[in-house]
Amino acid sequence: MTKWSGLKKAVMAMAAVGMLCACGNNAQPENGVTDPELSSEPSITAEPTIAAETEQENNPVIGDIVTEDVESVSVRFYIGYNIATGDVISDVIPSNTMEVNGEDLAKLSEILPELSKITADSDSEEYGHIIYDHIMDYYELTINDDQVLCIGDEYGVDISSGAVFAVPEELFDTVESLAEDYSRNNIYKSLDAEQVTVTNMDGKEIEITDPDQLEMLKSYEYYVINADAETFEEETIAYVMDLHNGDTLEVHFAGVTAKLNHADGTFEYVHIQGMEDYLDCIFAE
Repeated sequence: MTKWSGLKKAVMAMAAVGMLCACGNNAQPENGVTDPELSSEPSITAEPTIAAETEQENNPVIGDIVTEDVESVSVRFYIGYNIATGDVISDVIPSNTMEVNGEDLAKLSEILPELSKITADSDSEEYGHIIYDHIMDYYELTINDDQVLCIGDEYGVDISSGAVFAVPEELFDTVESLAEDYSRNNIYKSLDAEQVTVTNMDGKEIEITDPDQLEMLKSYEYYVINADAETFEEETIAYVMDLHNGDTLEVHFAGVTAKLNHADGTFEYVHIQGMEDYLDCIFAE
């Protein structure tokens, strides 16, 4: 997942409430896990003894986070938001859950049992660095319908025990790839247009005739969010895109949202990351 952002004004006000409630947060609360069960310090095991290390070398161990055979895995995520922030604004931004099957499940069933608790002194700089700077909750994994792990690209947390563990690159990349494929196949939509005219907030109008620019505009993926006119009534419209098929897209200023108006008079609010920035570049040429 390459995009992690927030909505503005009314939606961000809701997000701020959730961020203030996040336990153990630093200056970047979107990266914190806000489950109330994580309000205590995550479990950090004692440093292993020499004897234990020797035994570990002689007997390749299975980790101590996932201690049962992995029979099922589901992945919950928000597009563009971490779990904690998404849960706060879930009445606007939809939560997505997918079941992992086949070869992907077999792969995760090999990786997950190898996860082990971080060993560190809770008063150490290393502990603080991990807990307050690098615990992220980009994805929530539910294993065998009862064990829940939140993972980022470096570290993760077992929700029930509070145990912290390092996230192998292979695990994060696998989960991220699954989420992206699911989003592309089930959630994302793209603009359907062979001709586009764009008007900025100053009334300047540009007909998009460059084939590369047109293809770039059509390549921007969006998804529908749960919002009504009142939610975004104070938004400033940065650009209006006439798609010449009966639809127009009103791109909001300094945000990631837009209003897609249809020819039949209906409309949808959508999350479309980066569109305003690209239109800025076109008008700057």
